Order: sequence, then C-alpha cells, then structure tokens
Amino acid sequence: MADPIVDELRRLAGPDLYRRNAFRISGLLADANARTTRQVAQRLRAALEVGADIDLGAATSRDPHEIQAACDLILGDPRRRLVHEVFAPWGDDVSGCGCHPKVHEDHDAAVAAHNDSIDREQSRGTPDAEWSRASQSWSRVVGALTNHLEYRVRELDDRQLDDSAVAGIERELPRTLVQPAVDLAVAGPLGRAGMLVKTARRFPKAETVHRSLIEAAAAPLYEDLEERRTQVARRIGEEPVDPIVAEIERDLLPHLQRLDALLPPEQNHRTSALHDQLAILLNNCAVDLMNRGTAADGRAERWLDRATKLVIDQRDRDLIDENREALLENQRAMREFREQVDYLFRMRGKYAAQRLLRQARAQPSSPSVRAEIDQMLAELAAGTFNSVHSPPPQVKRPPVSPKRRRRRRLVAWLLVLALIGLGVWHWWPRKLNISSDKISDNAPAGTCLDQTDSSPTDLRGADCDSPHWGEIIGYVAITKVPATYPGDDQANALGQFLCGEKMVQQRLNADVYDVTTLHAPAQRWNNGKNSSKYENYAACVVHRHDGLDLESGVTPIAELKDPKPVAMDLQATKVADNAPVGSCVQGRVDGEALAGKVKIVRCSEWHWGQIFGYPTLYEAGQSFPGDSEVNAVSRNACAARIPSLPGFATWVGPPSYPSWEDPNQVKYAVCLVHRADNKPFKGAAE
Repeated sequence: MADPIVDELRRLAGPDLYRRNAFRISGLLADANARTTRQVAQRLRAALEVGADIDLGAATSRDPHEIQAACDLILGDPRRRLVHEVFAPWGDDVSGCGCHPKVHEDHDAAVAAHNDSIDREQSRGTPDAEWSRASQSWSRVVGALTNHLEYRVRELDDRQLDDSAVAGIERELPRTLVQPAVDLAVAGPLGRAGMLVKTARRFPKAETVHRSLIEAAAAPLYEDLEERRTQVARRIGEEPVDPIVAEIERDLLPHLQRLDALLPPEQNHRTSALHDQLAILLNNCAVDLMNRGTAADGRAERWLDRATKLVIDQRDRDLIDENREALLENQRAMREFREQVDYLFRMRGKYAAQRLLRQARAQPSSPSVRAEIDQMLAELAAGTFNSVHSPPPQVKRPPVSPKRRRRRRLVAWLLVLALIGLGVWHWWPRKLNISSDKISDNAPAGTCLDQTDSSPTDLRGADCDSPHWGEIIGYVAITKVPATYPGDDQANALGQFLCGEKMVQQRLNADVYDVTTLHAPAQRWNNGKNSSKYENYAACVVHRHDGLDLESGVTPIAELKDPKPVAMDLQATKVADNAPVGSCVQGRVDGEALAGKVKIVRCSEWHWGQIFGYPTLYEAGQSFPGDSEVNAVSRNACAARIPSLPGFATWVGPPSYPSWEDPNQVKYAVCLVHRADNKPFKGAAE
C-alpha cells in the first residue's frame, strides 16, 4: 500500500525541493493554522475575481494560481502538509512545541543554506561554503526533529496522523536531503560533479543512501553511453574514422568523465568496463587508419596515446601497446625504405626509382606500405621527392622488452630488404616468364623486355632506363576459372581487346604503341575437367608500331581501371584479329559497309550494338558469286546465329569487296544486334 509520507518526500526530492514547498510558495509559516491559511486563500480568490493587485508578502511565488494550490495542499491531507513543514521556515515561536529556541534557529538556517546552495549551483556558481553550512546545519537539526514533529502531529489532531508519520519522515529524510546534490552532479556542469558527490556524502545519515542514489541517477548515463559505444563500434571499418573519433571525444568521453566523478572506475565495474571499451574504440580507429595506409601524420599515434590513458584492463593495455609499437616500427621501416629509394634515385635516376616502387607495389603488402609507395611515386612524378621525411613529434615511450624489439625490428628489416631486393633484381638482365600457371609467379607489370624471339617462358628482362623492345603492362583474365576454352579465334580476340583496353587505360598513344597478347593453348586451359592450374589469362606486352626500341619505361605511376573504348576491326583478314564475339560496338554503324576500325566497349557500358558472331560463308578460293547471293547468304547465316529478341533488330555485314581479291582468305559475315529504334543501351541484348 502506498505511503503518502514517502510518496510526497520522493516527489519533492531534487533541486526543486524548496521551490515547490507549499509554505514558501504561500509565504506562510509552518505552524500556520487553517483559519490563517483560508484567509490567504480567500483574499486571493477575491483579488482574482475583481482583477485587483494584492500584496503577496513573503510568498516566493507571484503566481496567484500557484499560491492558491499551495494553500489547498496545506488545508488538505495533513500527511502531505507535515512533509512540507519539515522544509518550511519554523519561526522563533517555541511557546507551543517546547523546543529550545536554538533548534528553530538551526532549522531555519539549514533550510536557508540548503536552498541558497541549490539556487547558486543552478546559476552556475560554486557555493561550496553554502553546501558545507547546509550539511552542518541539517546535522545539528535532525536529532531534534522528533520532538517538534510529534508536537505538530498532536497540534494538527487528524486521525490520518500518528507517530508512524514522524518515523516515516525520519527514515526518508536522508534521501530527500542528498537527492538535490546528486541530481545536480548528474545534470549540472561537468566540472562540479565531483565536488557535488562529495558534498552529498556529508549530509546526516547520507551513508545509508548515498551510493544507491548515485547509482540510480547514473543508470541512464550508463545506458546511453553503452548504447552509443555499441553504435560507434559498428561503424568503424565502414565509415571514415576522423568523424568517429571526433564524436567519441565530443560526446562519449565527457559522459565517461562524469561517470568517473559519480562512480569512479576503482569503485564501479561498469565505469571501469566503459574505460576499456572506449579505449578499444580509439585503438580500433587507429588500427583502421593504419590499415588504410594513412597513419603517418600522427593521428593514429595520438589516438593510441589517448586510449592508453583510458584503458584499465591489462590485456587491453597490452593490445594497445602492441599496436602503438607496430605503428612506430612501421614508420621507422618506411623511413629506411625511403632512404634506399632516394639512394637509387640519386644513383640511377627517376625511372629506376619509379620502377622499383611499381614492382614493390605489385607485391602483397599492407595498405600502409602501398600508401607510402604511392606517395613516393607521386613525389617522383611531381619532382618533389625527398628522402628527408619528417614525422610528427613523438612522445618518449617506456622501453620495449629486447625480445619484442628484436622481433619487430626483424619484421621491419625483412620488409625493407625484400623491397630493395626487388630493385636489385630489376636492374640486371635476367630470364623471366610470362606464362606461368599463376599470374603471381610471372614477371610483374612494369618489367621491360629486351628481345622478341624467345618463348614466353624464356624471355629476358631489360633495364627500363635503357633502350629495350617492350614492356609488360599487365595481365587480363580471358575467362573465368575454370571455363571451357573459347577457341583460338575468340581467345585471341578477347586478349587483344582486354590488353588494348589496358593500354588505353594507361594513356598510351595508339598511333605510337601496339600491344601483343600471349595466352596458353587449349591443352593448358583450366576447364575444370583436367589437372591444369592455369588462371586462363593473357599477358599484355606493349611495344612500338615501327619496331624501334623504347627509350624509357612507359607504364604510368597509377593505373586507371575504368572501362575504356578500344579501336578494333570487324572485318580484318582473320577473324582472330576482329573484336571478340560478345563485345559491343559503341557507336552506330550506318549502311552495310565498314570503313576502318570501330570503338569496342564492354557491354556494361553504353553502346549501340552487340557482336553475335562471324559465320563463315565461303572457304578460300571461292570466286565472287554476286552481290545478291552474298547478301542473302549473309542474312541467313546471321539469322541462324541470333535468337528472337523482341525490340531488337539485326545488322548484317557481308564480306568486304577487298576480301574477294585474296583467293586465300576465308569469307565471313559480321552479325550485330541493336535496338530497333537505334537508341544506345547498357547490358547484353536479351
């Protein structure tokens, strides 16, 4: 069953304890009788009816309606009234209660000091002295409350009141006195939270309720911070980390600081756990930055330092320390590598340094290493390369154990030596292969070749800064793995298109350069039914049209990967030299004749038509049968290859007239499909 005494005390408890007191609102003393209270209420009603001004006396409120409600409470349930009397001025009349005058004096001083403390705290003041006076005054008063309240129970003479009401007030009073300071510690300025927690502990009998009140008040803070932490953790790795760290520092860490003041980590496991969890958030942001290769500007180190200051659990501290040491070792290793690249740059020139960096980038490595290499390549291209790379200022660290230091230094030096080894390997002529089963076992893109008459497994490399015949610009997948061999003509055509696209992507002038493709024959093709491990690819080697040597490397610093159109034939002497079946013609073809090469694109790009085949019409040696027959045979051959496609039309290209002049040439048609309205489209025709 609800206890009106407890309910009213808990309703009032908080920073509004005195502001909501009925006697302070109405200006009445705590011993005001019913007659006096009714007179105040009647004067208010009369004034309100005629709209007259009224002297409100000592009332703290100037709202007639609020004063009326306070009078109604005083005249109503005596149990609620008795609660309000505890926090109202008692005055100096002790003739009825028999209290010592000092009791009333101390009580009113306690009420005034407590009220002033709360008001100044809410006004952003620092009323430490007032809080001290309030707690000391209330400590002097509580022992004398019983006699005074028992007198008030007899004076009110209501059957709802007895001595149990006094006992209830005495039990609940410590909570009511402590609650305002606790609430202000939770909701007020962060810098005051610690002082208010200490202040709350000084009130009489506060030890019985102090911790439970703080835990209850802090519970929403814990729940909010734990939820925010979970949400932030999910975003790391999916979003840029700088805004995430800014949110942690702006929103989450101040919440943690307040919890530190309310329930320090050494006293509360939830606070301690949040220290470790937020430290791991900052650690993970730093690791994400390291993984993205953008940790050289000091941000990751600063975040790890902040995490170290937060963390409490030793296992989490060890993890953070490991990551911080790895970051510092990587920075040292990359500085050493940069110095080696600088040495190569000064001794062998710009292109030798670029070649080393491109080959190093092609090797499996971490994002941070690739990012550093990209930075050096960009500096070489811009003419701003300098081995003196100033890292951000570093804070002195506790010494690392010799064993761990040796292990990390070994890893760092292996990285540097492996990369330098690539450079040495590249400087001197050597045998190399471009047709291994695995692309990764071949000479990397950017390797230069000094001869053309060797087999794909016995080529010789060349210094790219000296005259050489060709350069490997990459490897392209002709089919999936495994897949049926597409036939020699289609495999050659696919290789030529994809390697040609790579040449365009690398911005090599097609009027100067040509590309040769090399792929395995049908016997080595990985079709899933044999033991082949071949990755079904073609090697792309660029060289000059005129057969002259290349004077320097041609591979650009950064390879572009966007699909590009490639100029290719549709009516070459050999079908293998045409655009591959299944590829698409970018621009519209008018009429039946083709004049030169057309732009071929992947069908995922906008295009006008799709190539469906090159059906053979006549074998070599066949004499020209006449236009009518050739056109009819061409149309029939294409119709047999192309299924019914609603909304699409067929473009048929009969054999070109020059082809009939060569008795050794096989005659074939060109079959394209396009939209009936000739508008461009994306995707395969279906």
